[in-house]
Amino acid sequence: MYKSLSKTLLISSTCLSTGLISFNLSAEEQTSENLNEVIVTANRYTQNIDESLVSSTVITREDIERSSSQDLPSLLSRVAGLDIRTSGSYGKASSAFMRGTNSSHLLTLIDGVKLYSATSGGTAFQHIPLDQIERIEIVRGPRSSVYGSEAIGGVIQIFTRKGNKTSASANVGYGSNSSKELSASFTGNTEKASFGLTASSFKTDGIDAIVHTAANDNDGYNNDSVSANFDYQFNSSFAFKSSFMNAQGTTLYDGCYSGGSSDDCSTDFTQQVFSNTLKITPSGMWDAEIQLGTSRDLSDSFVNGAANSSFNTNSDNAAFINNLQISDEHLIVLGVDYAKDNVNTTAYTSSTPESRDNTGLFAAWNGQFKQLNIELNIRNDDNEQFGKNSTGSVAIGHPITKKIQAFISYGTAFKAPTFNQLYYPFYGTATLIPEESDSTEIGVRGEYESGSWSFNVYQTNIDNLIATDSNFTAQNIDKSQITGAELVSNTSLFKWNINTALSYTDPVNKSDKNNGKQLQARAKETLSVAADRNIGSYNVGISFLAQSKRYQKADNSTSTPGYGVVDLSADYNINSQFKLALKFNNILDKDYALNQNYSGSDYSTLGRNFFINLSYQM
Repeated sequence: MYKSLSKTLLISSTCLSTGLISFNLSAEEQTSENLNEVIVTANRYTQNIDESLVSSTVITREDIERSSSQDLPSLLSRVAGLDIRTSGSYGKASSAFMRGTNSSHLLTLIDGVKLYSATSGGTAFQHIPLDQIERIEIVRGPRSSVYGSEAIGGVIQIFTRKGNKTSASANVGYGSNSSKELSASFTGNTEKASFGLTASSFKTDGIDAIVHTAANDNDGYNNDSVSANFDYQFNSSFAFKSSFMNAQGTTLYDGCYSGGSSDDCSTDFTQQVFSNTLKITPSGMWDAEIQLGTSRDLSDSFVNGAANSSFNTNSDNAAFINNLQISDEHLIVLGVDYAKDNVNTTAYTSSTPESRDNTGLFAAWNGQFKQLNIELNIRNDDNEQFGKNSTGSVAIGHPITKKIQAFISYGTAFKAPTFNQLYYPFYGTATLIPEESDSTEIGVRGEYESGSWSFNVYQTNIDNLIATDSNFTAQNIDKSQITGAELVSNTSLFKWNINTALSYTDPVNKSDKNNGKQLQARAKETLSVAADRNIGSYNVGISFLAQSKRYQKADNSTSTPGYGVVDLSADYNINSQFKLALKFNNILDKDYALNQNYSGSDYSTLGRNFFINLSYQM
């Protein structure tokens, strides 16, 4: 089962294929590719995705290019179990709710390094450009027993663009609201080394984030980004890889508050990740990985041109992971990781702590007993502020037939309070304790001649849930029970590749206050259907996304209605080097909102819009 683990560890970092729950490969290709597809995010070791006992989605570079999405929140909104709420169009604040959990309950990694704001607890997905992404692995369900805090709902790992051959590419695009895009990429390789460099720029006049009764004002956005990577194979036993990504720009928005309402609001942002990994793969039963990385989340806000607030988070990470191949059927993983969050903000008092660190020890065992597969993870975190937290997970899988596999899993998780929840003036409470959860899941997945499918049901219970009390301060007052189901299907019908994801989430408040109410900001039902096919030099696609209503307040007194949007896409291969692509989104010009501001006004979303790209590949 793990005979070639050392080799696959090296291959996995540049693997470019889809998984069991993929986006756009044809169903016939999926069926054959699934047998060799690997995923590393689920348990921090390489395993075939059809053997991994988790619910997962893999999005490749090809999927990104063929989708109708122009930014990362739009792309993620079509993933089963993942609910994305935005506060406007491009570059505006976004929240990601995995299986009904809070947006701060989702761990985000870029090339193995955690990227998030230690103050707000979330990740600014709206500022991570699609041009810089090679591959995304999404794992649903608790992973604290693997990664520690944050991973109550799941994990998203983004892999930046890689170089594996000598090539050059360029892309220029234009769309609605004077949106402009320009990107270029260059990769190269030698016998032992490979490298890549990608630079991109996106700018748009945007739309009015909150529609006013007086004159409208467009809230623009610009983002300049660069990523670089370098891999070097010293010999058969040692390999080094390094990657860097930086995205920075400015976003304008409505409804900021500084002694009164103002429409002249802006934020300068920076999202940055630097990752370095040494892989040690000697012959024998042992191999290892040493990783050092750092990330930065910077947000400087301005009101009427004057500085208003600054939030700067730096997260330093280190990990040492050892894989012990006891036999072909048994793998043991032992590891330790260290993380330190440093916070520099104008919002807190001078006596507020500026950093905290966490050390985690973890172990995993993957065993195969004839047809029975078992995954076991245990972890202990020693947090400088909150002491020790122990978590664990167990999953058992067994085939029903040659083409159908079932699994059952149970896992515990925790989430340390954010700096804002602890220290933000008139809101934070310094005596908060970590949130805790336990989750149970049953999954069945199968493959057939023309495609693949999966069905999962789960229940998550969260205690000590941090919420705002009647005095508008953060307290451990809530409990919640989240029950849900996901059905995913990828099939081929009349030469159309059809991908369907249906999610049902029932996130119920179980606290004394608002007991029985639906947790705010989440939609209960989501349906995504995408279909595409090749017609000679053309590829055409159509997609549909629908969601039910979501409540905007904890007492369910206000809500935004459900909606459905239809998108079209088409690309034409002019020749072997040039391609023309058109994205025509929300073609029915649906007027809908996903979020409201503090006064109850809806944040706008894009109406009917288009984007056209011309790309060159050497």
